[in-house]
Amino acid sequence: MKWLCRNLYRKEKGFTLVELMVVIIILAVLTGIAIPSYMALRNRARQTAAKAELTNIATALELFMSDYSQYPATTAANMILELEGDATAPLNGTNQYIYMANVPTDDPWGTANSYTYVTTDPATTYTLGCSDATLTITAGQASWND
Repeated sequence: MKWLCRNLYRKEKGFTLVELMVVIIILAVLTGIAIPSYMALRNRARQTAAKAELTNIATALELFMSDYSQYPATTAANMILELEGDATAPLNGTNQYIYMANVPTDDPWGTANSYTYVTTDPATTYTLGCSDATLTITAGQASWND
């Protein structure tokens, strides 16, 4: 009996290579499942943020239109000056009404990407867009359905 007890307690403790490999494989499978889900969730969050920012800019543009009977001139830089009430803005420079305190310039996909603003006829229409080509607002009408 002493011999059996001595041999049981002398055995070295630890994990075998097979046990470690099984754990590593399980972790790899779980990671393979989690990463695509995370990426899809992150992309949806960016789309939601872009929709909200585009809607806020469009609201400010409609308020501007109601005051001046036209949208800001052709470029995004002019739109930002007009909406922020900058003194150098062509239309709003004398009144300096603030329609949006800080107009966002970079969309949620990164600093290299920015919101676009184009108007060919300031009296009637404009188009706002971002990196995701499906998200645009044309003359107050969004391209997406909520």
